[in-house]
Amino acid sequence: MRVSVQWLRELLQISWDTEETARRLTMGGIEVEAIEDAAPSFRGVVVAAVRSVAPHPQADKLRVAEVDAGDGRLRTIVCGADNLAAGQRVPLALPGALLPGEHCIATSVLRGVSSEGMLCAAAELGIDDGSSGLLVLDADAPVGADLRAYLGLDDQILTLGITPNRGDALSVAGVARDLFALGAEALSLPTAAIPEPAWAIVRPGEVVPGNGGFAPHIAADAQNACRSYTVLWIEGVPERLPDYLRERLRRAGQRCIHPVVDLLNLQMLETGQPLHAFDAEALQGNLTVRWAQIGETLDALDGRDLPLESDMLVIADDAGPVALAGIIGGRRTAVTAQTRSIVLESAFFQPGAIQGRARRLGLQTDAAMRFERGVDFTLGPVMATRTLQLFVTLGTARLRTERSCTVLGQLPEHRPIPLRRARLARILGMDYEDDVVETALTRLGLHVNRVPDGWQAIPPSHRFDLRIEVDLIEEVGRIYGYERLPAHRPEGILQPLPMTRGPQAATLRSVLQARDYHEVITYSFISRQAQHLFTPDADAPALLNPLSADLAVMRASLWPGLMQVLQFNMKRQQERVRIFELGRVFSANGQRLVLGGCIVGTADRESWAEPLRAVDFYDLKGDVSALLALWPGTDFSFRPLDAYPALHPGQAAEICVEDRRVGVLGALHPTLVAEYDLDKSPFFFYLDVEWLGNLTSISRFSSLSPFPALRRDIALVIPNDILAGTVLDTMRAAASGIVRSITIFDRYQGSSLVAGTYSLAFALLLQDVGRTLTDTEVQAEMDRLLVAVRQLGSIELRA
Repeated sequence: MRVSVQWLRELLQISWDTEETARRLTMGGIEVEAIEDAAPSFRGVVVAAVRSVAPHPQADKLRVAEVDAGDGRLRTIVCGADNLAAGQRVPLALPGALLPGEHCIATSVLRGVSSEGMLCAAAELGIDDGSSGLLVLDADAPVGADLRAYLGLDDQILTLGITPNRGDALSVAGVARDLFALGAEALSLPTAAIPEPAWAIVRPGEVVPGNGGFAPHIAADAQNACRSYTVLWIEGVPERLPDYLRERLRRAGQRCIHPVVDLLNLQMLETGQPLHAFDAEALQGNLTVRWAQIGETLDALDGRDLPLESDMLVIADDAGPVALAGIIGGRRTAVTAQTRSIVLESAFFQPGAIQGRARRLGLQTDAAMRFERGVDFTLGPVMATRTLQLFVTLGTARLRTERSCTVLGQLPEHRPIPLRRARLARILGMDYEDDVVETALTRLGLHVNRVPDGWQAIPPSHRFDLRIEVDLIEEVGRIYGYERLPAHRPEGILQPLPMTRGPQAATLRSVLQARDYHEVITYSFISRQAQHLFTPDADAPALLNPLSADLAVMRASLWPGLMQVLQFNMKRQQERVRIFELGRVFSANGQRLVLGGCIVGTADRESWAEPLRAVDFYDLKGDVSALLALWPGTDFSFRPLDAYPALHPGQAAEICVEDRRVGVLGALHPTLVAEYDLDKSPFFFYLDVEWLGNLTSISRFSSLSPFPALRRDIALVIPNDILAGTVLDTMRAAASGIVRSITIFDRYQGSSLVAGTYSLAFALLLQDVGRTLTDTEVQAEMDRLLVAVRQLGSIELRA
């Protein structure tokens, strides 16, 4: 929304400059998005009177005018504007004038006729109002006056971002109210001194006395949607609005359309109350506020014929709808240049009766935007009176009292809202003096009463958004100033909670999904053949009445179901498959929750950076190790597994905790690869999640040492019958507290080693928390580890 600072100052007494006004508005919750000048810079332009107009002797499209610039002599001006006429007051750029765009005016000769300046269009002055040709001013505009001063162009425009809850701020008066609450000296609203209406006010259903055959009616089922409806029959309309009003409209971002429409738009922009005018002679019978009927249409002002629905409120005469209530009028009764009398409509429509209808029809009007958010429900008769006064002031308008009335229903009621001191202080983080709270709310227009624990406040009729206590707290905070609220660091006692149970299922899923696995869900029933192939010794229950032979027994393993999914995908040219399932397996003793998975294909997705390679046992072991890392306080060991029915004897391992098997992993047995007709061997794993869930899973913090860490590498030659894991476990068990980590980073087996041996290279990281280690201490630690591993067999340092 665009608001003129000059217009604001007509309603407010403020000592702030524009920048300070914008800052206060923004800090008060109405963001000022931009500040711009009302007109670009120009000088040397005055109001001139056109005394005569004659054809140009040598150019058909040019004319020669004699104009009076107020300096006691007539000037000859050559002009090509079609609307130039004698008797007009128009802008004249004198020789030496500087127009927008650094356009300097000088005396010139046009087709043999000297021109002493230039008559200006609005666009040439940077104040385009939608008119064409010369900018024609009021007939009584003072000749010789500086145009900038006459039109008040040394003004600034604030572009405001109004949030949806602040429908009351969609007007100059609404913005002025906020500025008054934020500290302006005085507020003078345009509706403060409006006299009582001079026409009849009746309740819905009552007969209007002496209505002359014309009276509005609100249908019974529409009375909740329309609580106040005023119509005034006004004869005689202004032919033109004064320059200051036309300028006010332009600065609000609107073009002049028709004097009646323009005046109603100005009233809406100033007060927030939308108004509408019907051509009185085009109406057929009385006006009725009712719900639309199925099949009705409205010939809308935007040129479309809008299909109406039964939940749309319309204004209709005896011939059908003439307006969509609170949104848009119709063409049949639109005000035109031939209009001589109007029926002015000023109403209050409930927001719920308007909301969503405009968007449904692809419309967005200024009236709909305001009615949807809520307007002041007391303004209907008031604004009708004010508008009538302006019509009378601007012309020869006359009210036909016998054809004017207000149908006034039950208006909304604002109930007192409690505001507690303790709640206010807790939400805003500080205590407020009673006077500060009461002043803020009172200047916003609320009626405030003090009660023992705080206040009760009744919102004004224009504040639809104030309903509950926190609304009042927000108002106090923004008026007092958010920038003045104290800044406190949050206080809280943070204590780690011990995790007596293992990671949740969602955590396990997240780890595998992050490693490119897809979760699947398979049947809990499988065939006897699949059960026998994967778990020949299973004692899982059989179904007494299975649906089919393929669903005959309860599964003792997740792997048969995963194999079905794997087969399905590989037969459909999915070369790389990584799947898992978290489900229950069954035995004669009950059921257990396990996690199973399967991978096949390439280790990574296809990439230009490196060649593709097939997955192997160690890829799967890495994925399983990532899962086991969720139990950081548990020592897991991988041991060779030579006899497991479904796994390859040389590529299988069991996962143990203190000699208890908690899972297995490895390559599928070659006989099963052939059984399922696979062209490559997949790798499977499972973990007993139910048992692992009982383990404590808590990370413990170790203090960081400020002293340097030292790395030492050691390469050992080891007999083939001693496992690498055994050597690693022995070294870790023998290491003292200064050894931070031991990792294997290389394995070698070749002709340079004694037959029956292989080499492992270990990286040791040594660091003390209290001092810098010496070479002697480091060497002593290395020697002790070497002694420990030599007890496993003939293990030697590699030369």
